Amino acid sequence: MPKNKKINQVEPFINKEDADAVYKYLNTGGWVTEHNVTRKFESLVKDKVGRKSAIAVPNGTIAIYLGLIAAGIKKGDRVAVPNLTMIATINAVMWASATPVLVDVDSDLTMSYEKLKQLKNLKAVIYVPLNGRTSNGLEIQKWCKENKILLVEDSAHALGSKYSNNQMCGSLGDISIFSFTPHKIITTGQGGMILTDNKRIGNEIDKLKSFNRRKDKIDWHDGFGLNFKFTDLQASLGVSQFKSLNKRIKFKKDLYSNYNNIKSSKFSLGKFKQYETPWFIDLFSSTQIDIKKLQDKLSKEKIETRNSYPALSKQSYLKNLDRTDLSFSESVHNKILWIPSSINLSKENQTKIIKEINEYK
Repeated sequence: MPKNKKINQVEPFINKEDADAVYKYLNTGGWVTEHNVTRKFESLVKDKVGRKSAIAVPNGTIAIYLGLIAAGIKKGDRVAVPNLTMIATINAVMWASATPVLVDVDSDLTMSYEKLKQLKNLKAVIYVPLNGRTSNGLEIQKWCKENKILLVEDSAHALGSKYSNNQMCGSLGDISIFSFTPHKIITTGQGGMILTDNKRIGNEIDKLKSFNRRKDKIDWHDGFGLNFKFTDLQASLGVSQFKSLNKRIKFKKDLYSNYNNIKSSKFSLGKFKQYETPWFIDLFSSTQIDIKKLQDKLSKEKIETRNSYPALSKQSYLKNLDRTDLSFSESVHNKILWIPSSINLSKENQTKIIKEINEYK
């Protein structure tokens, strides 16, 4: 990397093998749209996480939306959503005409099991392993099953992460989703995937994403459907990236281990367990002012950082939603800074980042 080049907070890692895979596909005469390469990509992901079926779609937002409506979630159904998550999680619920209910998070930034249990009349829960942290997901899965509540695992951040029983993210609950946007551990540019063990839900998603067409190349339809197909062009990149997934997981864990050399008295490094794969690595501060000052200091050194997602309850269009007490998420969201977390972040730049943080006074 040139000496004065900016260090991005995150960037995709696409190597020559990935580029060659896409070029090779383009020379096959394939029609680019969804076909056999997409089936291969779906199969690789479902086998990795231990699901019975996987359905590729254009992005993670669509994945949540299709999963909800295929499972029968309808207008007015109450769906629990953690108050710290990317906006797509809750927007997909609203797109499905369901009613989001905001739930506070615990200190590890995942949905509070204790707060969730206070809610009544839920039809579904969306659990988010934020940044790859899995925390109490297994407890929430058990509770949802006992109470006959649909559980959707929004694992957009969490491909490669595991729960404490060694269960892979992507296999929790009734439906799981992944995202493959450029800053995820593997990317297809844009892209998402829905995973389930429920054959009926899987079949319904397949119908909904392809106009509910009775048969390929036949323009008779068995009901309402839309066009949410993937492409073999994207899948060719996904298959190539997937081949290096274990190396990418190791890099993320090694990066986090190196960041444990951050010893600043003003900041604490977010904690990850051995079986969790860090996606974005976060710094916590007791004050919003220190976050802003550190961000400015790093920016002057051409080190990009990113603020955490704001609490959903702070978004003006979501302020009147039903909710649990949200005091923790509302107090912590603006005291979190995501530091550079790219797959290809050099050791030299890691050292520079650590030095700049440790020198903050």
